[in-house]
Amino acid sequence: MTDVVVLSFAIALIRRGKISSFPKFYFIWTLIVSVALQFCSQLIPSWSGFFVCLSYLFVLIFFISNRQHEDMRIFMIGWLLNALVIWANGGKMPVDLEQASKLSYPIDALINGTDFKHIALTAETKLSFLADIIFKPFIIPRVISIGDIFIMLGTFLLVQRLLNKPISLIRLREGKNYAVKHSK
Repeated sequence: MTDVVVLSFAIALIRRGKISSFPKFYFIWTLIVSVALQFCSQLIPSWSGFFVCLSYLFVLIFFISNRQHEDMRIFMIGWLLNALVIWANGGKMPVDLEQASKLSYPIDALINGTDFKHIALTAETKLSFLADIIFKPFIIPRVISIGDIFIMLGTFLLVQRLLNKPISLIRLREGKNYAVKHSK
């Protein structure tokens, strides 16, 4: 996601964006709890599925609390798609090994089942069409899901909003009138 964030900021700056006011977000503490739970999933691998599922619930609280922002609703779609496949597969995101083999880094933990957040996609995988099955070769190569695409779009839109250059997919327009009217 780092590449998406950096690219989003670069585009916003090219569009002459600047931070003039930060939108009001509620329940930010839930994101901190979510990150802590993801960290716990690494420390206690036997409970990783539980911790990952629980962390997704805390993110849901954040999204619901901030659903008035259009970009949060885009994020929420991606979150939901990823959460469904993760919850259906015991708290781990299935990854297509054929696509993962295109990556330049080792995938041994994925193959031998010791990855704390991912499992290999098999014939038994539930909701496999929502799994990490799309190879993204540019900037930072990785295997992504349909949900990740929505999350990346939400990230892009959020950064545009933060730099006071929001883009509305609903109205397909931009401008300060929209930013002032909808960022409160």
